[in-house]
Amino acid sequence: MYLADCHLHTHHSPDSESGLRDICEAALRAGLSALTVTDHVEMSGYEEDGYDRAADASFDETGRFAERYEGRLLVLRGVELGEPLEDPDAAGALLDRHAYDFVLGSLHNLPGMDDFYYLDYREADVERLMDLYFAELLKMTKWGRFDSLAHLTYPFRYVPREQREAGAARWGDAIDAVLKSAAERGLALEINVSGLRGPEPFLLPEAGLLRRFREVGGQLVTVGSDAHTPQDVGVPLREGLRAAFEAGFPSYAVFVNRQPVLHPIS
Repeated sequence: MYLADCHLHTHHSPDSESGLRDICEAALRAGLSALTVTDHVEMSGYEEDGYDRAADASFDETGRFAERYEGRLLVLRGVELGEPLEDPDAAGALLDRHAYDFVLGSLHNLPGMDDFYYLDYREADVERLMDLYFAELLKMTKWGRFDSLAHLTYPFRYVPREQREAGAARWGDAIDAVLKSAAERGLALEINVSGLRGPEPFLLPEAGLLRRFREVGGQLVTVGSDAHTPQDVGVPLREGLRAAFEAGFPSYAVFVNRQPVLHPIS
């Protein structure tokens, strides 16, 4: 089966120290046919934190490696565009400047707040935070200048399980609105398998939400490891593909020149 990892980070992301050569060699060892480099570009700190320069460097280096690995591994140029609505003009200018193959839209923090990774959930009003999070995701899908919505339930990586379960019913309609909006605009939904590498394995989003995306008209899914180190490249993509197939998706998408190329899930 054709295997492609569509969510990977290198040393051009602030939370990775991985060289692109090591990432590519790990992909070959894992039996991948393609990978997409999606280094972070957070619009909440676009110029002040140097993401503008990092984006240019990542794009250029990925292009060089695409040539170097031609015939052995398809290396595609992508970006994980975080919080695009915090500076939509700059986000649009970035997308106009670089001919990306793939754009992941993501939301790691709410305006004026830290990344969900850093929040103290003993003090936080989790239900309110999640209300705001899904409302912002809905706005992002309506903006729609990306190809796939990354890790739909990203805060669930960090919100304690009892708090997630207590508020799940409250967030159902909000999540449904995001899924419907993404489906209506032809956006893909990412199946992020990073949670399957943890001590309490889970998908982002969970299998039930994948099925719901299909029910409301979603046609496209992408699959990514969200790897920040070579050892996590392609791990565990097959479980994500299995979840896609069981949710009713006979294929998954790999974007080339911002267009989905579908690969059957066998």
